Amino acid sequence: MRVIRLYVERHLAVYDEVKLDEGARHHAINVLRVHKNSSLTLFNGDGCDYPCSILALSKKDLVVKVTDQKKSTNESALTTHLVLGVSKSLRMDYAVQKAAEAGVTDIHPIRTERTIAKLSSKSRANKRRRWQQIIISTCEQCRRAVLPTLHDVIDLAELQDLSDDERGFVLDTEADEALAAFSRERLATCWLLVGPESGLARNEIDAARQKGYQPVTLGPRVLRAETAASAAIICAQLLWGDLSTRQGRPCP
Repeated sequence: MRVIRLYVERHLAVYDEVKLDEGARHHAINVLRVHKNSSLTLFNGDGCDYPCSILALSKKDLVVKVTDQKKSTNESALTTHLVLGVSKSLRMDYAVQKAAEAGVTDIHPIRTERTIAKLSSKSRANKRRRWQQIIISTCEQCRRAVLPTLHDVIDLAELQDLSDDERGFVLDTEADEALAAFSRERLATCWLLVGPESGLARNEIDAARQKGYQPVTLGPRVLRAETAASAAIICAQLLWGDLSTRQGRPCP
């Protein structure tokens, strides 16, 4: 039976009765086609799933009762920060969605020299709301019970230097080394810096190097920004995260 997962912004506990707000109710009934016998699970980002039974279902109300609490086990031990140059709307939406699917921990949108998207105060707020909703929808679908943290848009120059116990990589098509060249390292935290469409300017790559980022390539082909972001995270998960054979779980 298909399990429908919904995100709610509230504390959850076994035996709680929860009346879903209008947005969640509309999505559940009109989009997901929830019915009285549907298998429905709530989550709030605390790392647990909360299976529920449906108590009331109508056009105006959807009330459920939490029947269990299950700790999620699908979060990677690798903490992954994606520093992502803001691209045009659909490309950025895709990058955020696929990063969440791939297991990213934090998303740091940045403005760079080649950023085309408008980033006024109003547009930044609107984009942040949209990206947050994409993250929520993605986690509902891919069964993550922890939402990646979405940070405010900052300029690349505002990005902090890496600490001694962190490792960072900036994607550079002209780099001499591939990300896989660092496979023998043991990493707990990984920062990945990806530019917008047209990539990062050479002086920005140099600045990133000064902040502790190692220039690397993902291979001989030039990837779109949104493709490069998800590819970089998946590579990191293969090398140091929960897609690695080192975790005791062979790759599929």
